[in-house]
Amino acid sequence: MANVRFSTFNASLNRGFNAANPATGTGQLAIDLSTPNNAQAKNVAETIQRVNPDILLINEFDFDPAAVNLFKTNYLAIGQNGATPITDYNFTYIAPSNTGVSSGFDLNNNGVTVTTPGAAGYGDDSFGFGVFEGQFGMLLLSRYAIDTANIRTFQTFKWKDMPDNLL
Repeated sequence: MANVRFSTFNASLNRGFNAANPATGTGQLAIDLSTPNNAQAKNVAETIQRVNPDILLINEFDFDPAAVNLFKTNYLAIGQNGATPITDYNFTYIAPSNTGVSSGFDLNNNGVTVTTPGAAGYGDDSFGFGVFEGQFGMLLLSRYAIDTANIRTFQTFKWKDMPDNLL
C-alpha cells in the first residue's frame, strides 16, 4: 500500500460578517477568492503546495461551498512562487459547524441574549464563537474518496448529554 500524507492547516481564511447578506452573513470569503489576487490565499496555497498532502483539513475556512471551488481553481491550481500546482483534490467535504449558531441563551452572562447574526455579542451567545453561522468552519480536501454517507456531526451536541460529563 502506498503511503498517504495527512495534514491539517489553520489557514485563517475566515471573514467577518458580510452585511450585504444579512440573513447569513456569509459570502465575503467567496468574494475574496473570486480572483487569484488575494495575498493571504496565495500564501495559504503555496504552503499547501509545498507540503502536498494527500488529505488536508483546512481549519478556519468559512462554511461557504462557493468558496471551495474558487480556492481550488484560483489558488491551488496555480503554482504560487514556483510551487507545483495541485489539481487532483477531486474530493471535498465542507459542512456546517456549530460556530455562529445562535444558542438563544445569554451564554456570556451579560444580561442580554443576542440572536442577530453580526450584532455585537452574537458570537458570545452562539454555541461556538462566530458572528455568523459557519464562520471559522473546516474544509476537507482529498485525493481519495470521502465516505460522506457515514459522516457524523456533533454540531448541536450539548455537553450535558455527554456520558459522565463534569458540568
